[in-house]
Amino acid sequence: MEEKTEKKDRRVLYTKMFLRESLLELMREKPIDKITPTELCRTANINRNTFYSHYYTPRDVLSEIENDFAAQIIESLTGLLATADVGISQMLKEICNIIYGQQEFCKILLSDNGDPAFFEKVISMGKPLVLEGWRTESVLLNDEEMEMFFAFIVNGSIALIQKWVATDMHQTPAEVAKLIERAAYGGINGMRTATSTDLMN
Repeated sequence: MEEKTEKKDRRVLYTKMFLRESLLELMREKPIDKITPTELCRTANINRNTFYSHYYTPRDVLSEIENDFAAQIIESLTGLLATADVGISQMLKEICNIIYGQQEFCKILLSDNGDPAFFEKVISMGKPLVLEGWRTESVLLNDEEMEMFFAFIVNGSIALIQKWVATDMHQTPAEVAKLIERAAYGGINGMRTATSTDLMN
């Protein structure tokens, strides 16, 4: 009985692996929402009944890939945060290292055919640490303004990472993390001298 269960589990893993690989292959050519279950099943050489026993739509397959990728990042950052004196610089470098190790997947995900919004969630994992750091450094912003400025930094970071990935990652993860940090802290330095009134005028 245990051997049959193990074989079944192995088949499920293989099926999901073929579907994942086939989905990413298709996403090189077209957006996720233009890919049909029939097309995905044909590419993966899997029948539709098997597909529907695990997923409803191709986007469900993508969500599973993204969730596994996010879990990898969370696990890595959790281990990093367990050490003393961890700052945003180390977190950025860790995230860039992970992206570097998943270059082909990230290139698809950050393309027009993928789901760039996913990276907003990834970078936002460091949000509590960043906001607490700003408060400690006496940045002259109220909580609502901090939220808005953080959103601005996140979107700028995603644009920079997109460019990095699209140009085959010629810079090292550490160099990209440093660029993001410099851009973010350049803006923060201005916030140390500006008041809320100045920002609104």
